Amino acid sequence: MVVAITHFKSLFSEYHHGPTSYIHMLSKPIAEPRDTAIHQDDIDKLKQTMTQSVKKMSSKLAFYGSHSTDKALQLNHLAYYMKQNVYFVDCKQLVDKYDKYIGETEKNLSKLIAQAGSESWILFFDEADALFGKRSTVKDAHHKYANQEVSYLFKHLSQYPGLSILSLTKKSKLENIQYVVDSVISFR
Repeated sequence: MVVAITHFKSLFSEYHHGPTSYIHMLSKPIAEPRDTAIHQDDIDKLKQTMTQSVKKMSSKLAFYGSHSTDKALQLNHLAYYMKQNVYFVDCKQLVDKYDKYIGETEKNLSKLIAQAGSESWILFFDEADALFGKRSTVKDAHHKYANQEVSYLFKHLSQYPGLSILSLTKKSKLENIQYVVDSVISFR
């Protein structure tokens, strides 16, 4: 969604559309990091995550909450501190474009993660709730494959040698993935 990326691209000096409409590149944070409204224990989790990521260890975070500005500020801080570019994936657009074709979302995520791994980027999945829609019950073959796509995503993210962040707004979606992320950072 175009509105979502506007909160984020204003904090980076370089912005480029990626190879497809749902991918954006953000680089060179434009300002010193600013404080965001998060709890002290979340700050400690972020420090630990940054340390792991700098050592090329897989780190998966969930940014939970509806405050896009604070999420953007925190992403800016991470990119600034780690001196890395952000590979911004608009999950809503990705799913809208490929959800009707079984296996297409999975194939595109695979290419994306492989390229990000070779470039050492921060992977940011905005509106990640869209990836987990209609996934709880298997009513037909399409839902079965949708569950496989989610499993596939987490398998590849656990092998990704860097930081990946899933931005979520729905509590039910967060509860479904809490066990596969290293930390949850809560925003207002």
